[in-house]
Amino acid sequence: MEYVSRHEWGALDSGKGLSEFRRVPVGVVVHHTTGSAKDPWARVRQHDKFHVQTRGWNSIAYNWLVSGETGEIFEGRGWNRGAGTKNHNHNTISISYIGSGDDLTETGKEAFLYVIGEMRNTYGDHLWVKCHRDLGTTYCPGDDLAAWIKAGMPVQEDQPTSETWQFRLDEMESVGLEFRRKALKKGARGLNVSTLQKRLNQRINAQLDVDGIFGNATKSAVKEFQSMYPIKVDGVVGPVTWRYLWTV
Repeated sequence: MEYVSRHEWGALDSGKGLSEFRRVPVGVVVHHTTGSAKDPWARVRQHDKFHVQTRGWNSIAYNWLVSGETGEIFEGRGWNRGAGTKNHNHNTISISYIGSGDDLTETGKEAFLYVIGEMRNTYGDHLWVKCHRDLGTTYCPGDDLAAWIKAGMPVQEDQPTSETWQFRLDEMESVGLEFRRKALKKGARGLNVSTLQKRLNQRINAQLDVDGIFGNATKSAVKEFQSMYPIKVDGVVGPVTWRYLWTV
């Protein structure tokens, strides 16, 4: 992925400066941009001009913008507070797809995952990922992009060989050992919960939103899965339930 700084793409200087986060963000909000410009660089500049000169904002609203055409990642407000999600800018990071979210590409998906990975490396694995439409009355970020986010942001993968699949099983078993000390249960958050939700969707078609939040729906799906095997049906994921999810 190619990183494009504010200086490189020509961000306008509003003279107002950017505000830092006062506390660690809790999540990531996904947007999309539309506009007449076709080139991703021109689109970013177009939105920057609209946000700064027309709306009077300090800068382009989004923290980061990604191109589905080129895979380029454009720095918006970067590590400072964004302005793209009303009532949630103080504690969330915004990432925008350049163009319509209904034209989502595999290249764009990879760029999104890279940025979200960097956000979690910086702020922590607790960060959830939601769509702009989840937090306001809007079509943003388009149906295709929203559906991909809801599905847990899957990417196309080659059919695994027996060796890679065994490595994956070994990796998951080692994760499950962590649950001897602290099981996954209602109220838990993070990447392990997202992995659990994806696996339940695969195993029993649970149709869970892969949001990394262990709520009532996830607990019910766990209990449904547990009822199919000689496992205690309590909606709590310890090493045994985790192992059955991956090996039985």
